[in-house]
Amino acid sequence: MSMTHRERVLAALHRQEPDQVPWVENDIEEALQVQIMGGADFTPPELCEKLGLSGFGAHFPTGAASDGQGLVTKETYKESYYNPQKVTFDFFPPWIAKMGADPDTGRTYIEKGLLVSEESLKLFEEFLPDPNHPGRYDKVAEWLDQYRGDYAVFARIRLGAASTIESMGLEEFSYAQVDNPELINRIHRRFSEWSAAVVDHLNEMDFDFFWANDDLAGNTGPFMSPKVFRELMLPNMRIVAERIKKPWIFHSDGNLFPIMEDLLSLGMTAIHPIQPSAMDIGKMKKEYGGRVAILGNIDLDYTLPLGTEAEVETEVRDRIMTAGPGGGYLIASANSLTDYCKVENVLAMSRAIKKYGKYPLEG
Repeated sequence: MSMTHRERVLAALHRQEPDQVPWVENDIEEALQVQIMGGADFTPPELCEKLGLSGFGAHFPTGAASDGQGLVTKETYKESYYNPQKVTFDFFPPWIAKMGADPDTGRTYIEKGLLVSEESLKLFEEFLPDPNHPGRYDKVAEWLDQYRGDYAVFARIRLGAASTIESMGLEEFSYAQVDNPELINRIHRRFSEWSAAVVDHLNEMDFDFFWANDDLAGNTGPFMSPKVFRELMLPNMRIVAERIKKPWIFHSDGNLFPIMEDLLSLGMTAIHPIQPSAMDIGKMKKEYGGRVAILGNIDLDYTLPLGTEAEVETEVRDRIMTAGPGGGYLIASANSLTDYCKVENVLAMSRAIKKYGKYPLEG
């Protein structure tokens, strides 16, 4: 029996076998969306239909220019957060950092984290929006009613770890693990308490699941020892996790295997993106597939931006055959569909998922 998009996503998230492997992306950069759709005048369901996606969230160019974590001042960020002009399902706090932008591409980046001392903690009051302000929730509720159809819709949140690391800067964060762990704790707790308040509101809205984005690791391993993660980071992340009342995905690039047991204690429904250069998806499926659903693993270093359509098809087939048996796998890129991915490769991924992703899997 054929399932709706929402039904197959929720089945896979709960480690069941749907009628076909669902495809959801943590993000699709807006420049790539426009290339795929031939312009900016489209709705989220129309993008899903074009690609064969089973769900959507994040943000879309529909409505106005991006109001994300870019080069906005602390004075203007709050207003853009409370009254979004474009379609967005993101509920991230701002980076408390000095931001820069590449003059050629316009891509924003963090030049320097600003939370570096006890004195700098006053910046929370200047930067953080009120998590209880009704504006964003009211507008997003309108978009949910307007666009959801039979697609699974997610809100993106943070548990506080990425906000802490990026707003301190990785170097400052690394030194503080030894020199001033209490500073890390205070910063992390403030971000986590903000996100927990946001989650309380999102729990009452018509979302199907949440996607928590908190990068913790590089290719070789986490940015902290398992002991530091367990004692310093995990308790603050748990502040948010314990408030979540819907299925949820945890996202972090890099090699999470050294902290996987502690990480899973947060109770997430799925882990994303199983970055191919850092984690083996076969090992992930074998060792943890009975406890948590798996998302991702389509390579962003070579296959999607530089590979051929045939290589994309081969990789999609391999991932489905490796992680798909028995269910509990949702296919996705190894982070998000970036604007440097080839459009033809994204479309090849769509075709390959339809070709190889129907259950019973036949290879």
